[in-house]
Amino acid sequence: MSLMIRRAEQSDAPSIAELQQTTWRETYAGLLPTPVLDGLALPRLYRTWRAELIRQDGDLDHGIFVAETEDGKALGYATCGASTGQATDILGDGEIHQIYVKASHQGRGLGRALMLACSRWLLMRGLFSGGLWVVKGNDKARAFYESIGGELAGDKRDSMQGWQIPVVGYTWTDLYELAGLESEVPSWL
Repeated sequence: MSLMIRRAEQSDAPSIAELQQTTWRETYAGLLPTPVLDGLALPRLYRTWRAELIRQDGDLDHGIFVAETEDGKALGYATCGASTGQATDILGDGEIHQIYVKASHQGRGLGRALMLACSRWLLMRGLFSGGLWVVKGNDKARAFYESIGGELAGDKRDSMQGWQIPVVGYTWTDLYELAGLESEVPSWL
């Protein structure tokens, strides 16, 4: 099966919404409160992603990527952009806001390829350091970020639908190191 990473388009809103619903429920069962996961309604997620993809068209620092099969089946997605506020002090210039791959396709290089796409995008935008936040109990994701050179940078609590969620930051002080990693899915548009 041939896979590729490409920059998302407005027409991808429904598939990214479905991916978010699926991947969040797979990833965060037992880590996030049940009401947060139950609240992932597709109509709301679709509206959110449609707005994000429109925003991407007007904001060159905002990148959204999709990992898909050659027949267009979306298997993962990632978003990135310039850091803001406290995130800049902890993570650096750029931030990978989201990165998710369906559980059935993890361990095949898609997460790594999405990280490469984001790091290269951030570098093209002149953002030379960066990082991301991950739910503190998400040991699988934390091991992945550490395996590709992420360094623990701090922790905080994120507010999600009124719940306080502990998260930790991982950073890459030089995104060139992350962008130079090899990947099984090397091409992206």
